[in-house]
Amino acid sequence: MILHGKPVQERVLAEVKAGVDRLTQTRGVTPTLAVVLIGEDPASQVYVRGKKRAADSVGIATRDHLHPQGISQQELDGLLRSLNADRGVHGILLQLPLPKGLDETVALAAIDPDKDVDGLHPTNLGRLLAGERGTVPCTPAGCLAILDHYGVKLEGAEAVVVGRSRLVGKPLAQLLLARHATVTMCHTRTRDLAEHTRRADVLCVAAGRPRMITGDMVKEGAWVIDVGVNRLDTGRLAGDVDFVV
Repeated sequence: MILHGKPVQERVLAEVKAGVDRLTQTRGVTPTLAVVLIGEDPASQVYVRGKKRAADSVGIATRDHLHPQGISQQELDGLLRSLNADRGVHGILLQLPLPKGLDETVALAAIDPDKDVDGLHPTNLGRLLAGERGTVPCTPAGCLAILDHYGVKLEGAEAVVVGRSRLVGKPLAQLLLARHATVTMCHTRTRDLAEHTRRADVLCVAAGRPRMITGDMVKEGAWVIDVGVNRLDTGRLAGDVDFVV
């Protein structure tokens, strides 16, 4: 069975649009997202365009803060703090990765946790670790949404997460733990990776290495989520899992 993301996407967008409509009708507020993009990274530009299209489709307004020639750390800090103070801005999206010379950790910490739509502020990551309500990084949340859509039983399941980034691997492991899965975290330096992945009832891969998980590393009947997006030398895209139809 192939886990198609499109029906999950359609359901989530419909739910968000209904929420936006209620907010607009009851309070006269149009949710507004500030989009901060620094530099000219082609992949980041593609991601931002996709996010803006999704926002537009559900009635969320966007304000662009584009700096293709770059800005200093001090200027970025000032921009983020001005957006924090702007009552007309309800969410801030700082597109990562930042260009060399800018400190992502410092920049993320400068965003108001209540406007941090990516859930990467230390306060929101701490809330996730503590099991408290807060904004959750979207990719890990999407992984769980897909598993739930297809009726995957997570309680008591052996879950293996390959990848330890703060964007995907670490928060995803916490979300799976909160659903009572038994979680093993692996990464590119894990010894005998296949020994761990073959145990998995649920295998989620976000390591950033093309086709690193092959068929012999996955047990029969396992649920596999491939988060990886890698551009090969040929120009084609490949996931972290060596997917064969």
